[in-house]
Formats: sequence, structure tokens, C-alpha cells
Amino acid sequence: MTGIGPLEWIKLAIYYASYGYFIAAPIALWLCSRRHGALRYLSAAFLTVISLFAYGRFVEPRILVTAEHAIALEECFEKAGAVRIAVFSDTHNGLFGNAMPIARIAAAVNDSRPDMVFVPGDYIYFLHPHRFEKTFRSFEEIKAPVFAVLGNHDLGLPGPDLSAPLNQVLPSLGIHMIDNKPLSLSNSGFALELVGLSDQWGLNQELSLLESKIDEPRLVLTHNPATVRDFRPGMHADLLVAGHTHGGQIQLPFLTCLLTGVCGDIAYGLREQKGVKIFTTSGTGMVGLPMRFRVPPRIDVLSLAWRACE
Repeated sequence: MTGIGPLEWIKLAIYYASYGYFIAAPIALWLCSRRHGALRYLSAAFLTVISLFAYGRFVEPRILVTAEHAIALEECFEKAGAVRIAVFSDTHNGLFGNAMPIARIAAAVNDSRPDMVFVPGDYIYFLHPHRFEKTFRSFEEIKAPVFAVLGNHDLGLPGPDLSAPLNQVLPSLGIHMIDNKPLSLSNSGFALELVGLSDQWGLNQELSLLESKIDEPRLVLTHNPATVRDFRPGMHADLLVAGHTHGGQIQLPFLTCLLTGVCGDIAYGLREQKGVKIFTTSGTGMVGLPMRFRVPPRIDVLSLAWRACE
């Protein structure tokens, strides 16, 4: 790990202290079965609380799910088309050892048989550069072309700026890094433009790439879905794909939404803002606490289709 400060040491202390569950739970269970009155009820309540914590710490972060989404673009284009896109983000490898391994993600992506793969950034969470190649080597196993941008953690917001070594290692593993770059992509089933935008927090987004109008669908890949707030009149995109929110990561009914504002389809899923469809994936890793609760690591597969103008 690199660049960790006092707050990260506290997070690591929580990570390792969580193993105390396997001592505390049997004791609480014994008290529930052997004691009576208030002590029994307090022990039962304590066991329930720490078991929920243990689920979020030891179980849910290791559950990898794949979700299918059918998305039809409302606008018509010169030619009809369809494309299947696998999306995952926010792997956050580094500080916490229970982050979803890239090898498992790669295998699940291959099982979904996409035409292409989008990765909207945040690969690291205080991961030392000398571990990059080993950690991300399984990206090479993904059969479809992978297009990616960097996220705020990759740029040192917060933590150290490790964008330079990431931009060296990830392309060597077959990933097309497209921060502030447009690409034209096509095969027998589709023709589209893909625009990568650097992370909003880095204040370096080339939004001018969206000013022209084209005859093909324009997809935008960026880290933070709030990027759409910066779109000016005359900018055009048909679908923006992002991550960043973690779907709330720890989804407590009402409370997560109230405290973070990460609610509903802002946290995860498809919505529309400023005339742009926005799909936000909920990621596979963790920051803050080494837990996911009611938001398992997820790969989203977008079956995107559009019609030809008559």
C-alpha cells in the first residue's frame, strides 16, 4: 500500500478487528442458550447486530452477481444496430483484502459474452504500484475488447495520484484507456461513437468532444455520473455509462439515502437527465468500511439497441 494516513490505519484496524466476530459470536450464542432474563435478550441483540456486520464484511463482498438490462435508444439513426456491453467499476484493490478478485470478474464477464467491456475507473484504493501488474493481470483473460477511464481514486482524489503507472500497466494488459478520447467502433451488428471523459473531480474533462452531432449513437464512458450536470446546450450524448456511487455500498433502508443522497436510480441503474440516458453501475469493491450490505459486487450487461430512421 502507498500513501496511507491515520484514517486508513483506522480502517485497517476495523478490517482486522472484524475477525473478532468468530470469538464473540460463540460467546453470545452461549449466553443466549444458558442465561435468562435481560442478559439473554441483550446477548441475542448483540449476536444479531454483529452477525449482520459479519455478513457485510465476510459474505456479501464475495458474492458476484450479473444483471441484465435491455436499453432502447429513443432517437433513430442512419442504421439500426445492437450491441452487448458488460460494465463493471470501482474494483478498489489495495487497502482491503476482501475486494473482489479481478480473476473472478474476468471469468464472469466472459460468461456474459459481451461485444465489448466498459470499466468506468477507480481500480485502486491505496494499492502500491509495484502490485499493479500482479493485481490486474487477469484483465488479459477478458476476451472482448475492454475500454476504460480513470476514476477519482486513481487520480489521487483522495490518496496519491497513481494515474501515470496505471496508464502504463493497464494498456499492457490489453485495456484501451480512453480518457478524453473519441473512438469509432463498428462490426456487422453496430456502428457507434464511444467518447471517454476523464473524471469530473480532476477538472480536466474535454466536454467539447460532445459538441458535434453525428449519424451514429454516441456513448460516453466516465467515472462520475454527475458529469451530466456539466453538459452545456448543444452537447449531445445518447447514453452515459458511469460508476462511482457503489450503489450506496451499505444500503440501510432510508438511512443511506438520507445521509448520502445516493438514492434510487441515482445510486444504481438507468435514469435520464438533460435528455441523456445515464446508466450507473454499483461497482465491485469498497472504500470507507470493508463492507457491502444489500449491494453485492455486480457486473451489469447492457443490451443496447436502436432503430433506423425511416
